[in-house]
Amino acid sequence: MEKININDIKTYTKGNIIKNNNQNPITKVSIDSRDINEETLFVPIIGAKFDGHTFMESAYEKGCRNFLEDKNHDFQKEDINIVKVDDTTKAFGQIAKGYKEKFNIPIIAVTGSVGKTSTKDIITSVLKTKYNVTKTQGNHNNEIGLPKTLLTITKKTELAVIEMGMDKKGEIDYLTNLVNPNIGIITNIGMSHIMNFENQEGIFNAKMEIIKGFKNNGLLIVNGDDKYLKTLKKQKHNYELLTYGFNKENDIYCKKYTINENTSNFTCIYQEKEYNFTISSIAKHNIGNALIAIILGLKYKLTPEQIQKGLLEIELSQNRLDIIKTDKYTIINDTYNSSYDSVMSALEVLNNFKTRKVAILGDILELGKYSEQIHKKIGKNINCDVLIAIGNEAKWIYEEANKNIESYYFLTKEEFYKKISTILKKNDTILVKASRGMELDKVVENIRKTR
Repeated sequence: MEKININDIKTYTKGNIIKNNNQNPITKVSIDSRDINEETLFVPIIGAKFDGHTFMESAYEKGCRNFLEDKNHDFQKEDINIVKVDDTTKAFGQIAKGYKEKFNIPIIAVTGSVGKTSTKDIITSVLKTKYNVTKTQGNHNNEIGLPKTLLTITKKTELAVIEMGMDKKGEIDYLTNLVNPNIGIITNIGMSHIMNFENQEGIFNAKMEIIKGFKNNGLLIVNGDDKYLKTLKKQKHNYELLTYGFNKENDIYCKKYTINENTSNFTCIYQEKEYNFTISSIAKHNIGNALIAIILGLKYKLTPEQIQKGLLEIELSQNRLDIIKTDKYTIINDTYNSSYDSVMSALEVLNNFKTRKVAILGDILELGKYSEQIHKKIGKNINCDVLIAIGNEAKWIYEEANKNIESYYFLTKEEFYKKISTILKKNDTILVKASRGMELDKVVENIRKTR
C-alpha cells in the first residue's frame, strides 16, 4: 500500500475528523487489532459475533494512532486521529475505492456461480507473464475481503484481477461500484445460494449487476454455453460483449481438446485464427476458463508464447481439484465448496483416471427448498465405481446412486472413518467434495494418514 493520510481518509469516507493530533502517514489499513503498527489505520468492523470497537484500546496499545469510528462509539485518547462515520464496514469499502482511484490501471472483475477463483487464478497466471498483477488472494471476494485486495494495489501494479462473490441480490451492485471494472466476467449461472433467490433467473439478474459499475461502458465476457448468459447475444447493450465456450457460436470457442495425465491440450478459434495451447489442468471447465485468459492476453498484447507460458504456470487456490498422491491412493481434493455444476465437473475429472474411481460426496448447503431435488439429480447422474455419501442431505445422492452403483451412506465423517479400510482399496482414485461447511478437508487428511 502507498502512503496516504488522515485527510485522505476523511475525503474517501466523507466522514468527520473529530481528533487530528498527528500527521503520521498511513501505510496500512487493518480490521484486525492483532495486525497493527504505528502507520496503521484501524477500522473497527461490527460483525455478527463481535464489535471491532472493543479492540480499539488494544490497537492503541500496539502503537496505532489512526482510527475510524462509528457514530455510536466514542474512543477517548489525546494523541490520536479519529474519523467518525455512520457505518465502518461501508466506510472501509469507500476507503478502498478512493485509494484505488489513485491508480489509473485496468481492473478485471470476475463473478459467477462456479469457477470464479479458478478463473481469476488462470487469468492472473497469463497476464503476469507481461504485467505486474494484483489479484484477490484466496476467496476474499465479499464486502470485507474485496476492499482488502484493492488496498494492496501499489504504484507498481499494472493490472488488477478482482473476484466478486455474492449470496443475495444487491451484493454485486455494491462491490462493482467499489471496483468500477473496465472488464467484467461471468463464468456461469448455477444454483449456488439459490435459497436466497426465487429461481435461477434471479441469480442471473443479480450477477448482471456487475455492469452497473462499469468504467467507460466496459467489456463483458460471459460463458456463451450457459443457457441464461447466452441470451445476452440477442440483446443490445451499452457495453461490448464477448462470449466463450465449446459451441462454435461463441466469439472464442474450443474446437477440440485432449485430456492427458497432468495437462490438457486444446485448439481454439478466435477472430478467425486458430490457436493451440496446453493448460496444466485436467478439468474440462478450466479449458473454458483458459479461453477467457486468451481473450485478455491478446487484448493486452501478449504473444501466444506468453499466453502459453502462463497456462502452464497456473497456481490454483487451495482445495480446488488438488491432486494428492499417497502410497495407497490418488486423492482429488475439491473440498473448498460445492454446487451441482461443480460436482458434475469434478466427476468428469475423476473419470479421466484409469483406476477404480471413488466419489466421496457431502452435503451441498444453502439450497433451501431445492436441496432434495439437486442432491437426487446428482445421484441419478453420477458416474463412478463407488459412491460414499456423507451428511444429512447427501442421503438423497445415496438413495438414487445406490440403484446403479456400489454405494455407502454415513451421517457423519466419524462413522465413515471406522469403515475406511473396508471400503477403499489400494490404488483407488478418490474424489472428495462438499460444501465448505461440511469440513470434508478433514476426510482428505484422514485418508492421507491411512496405512
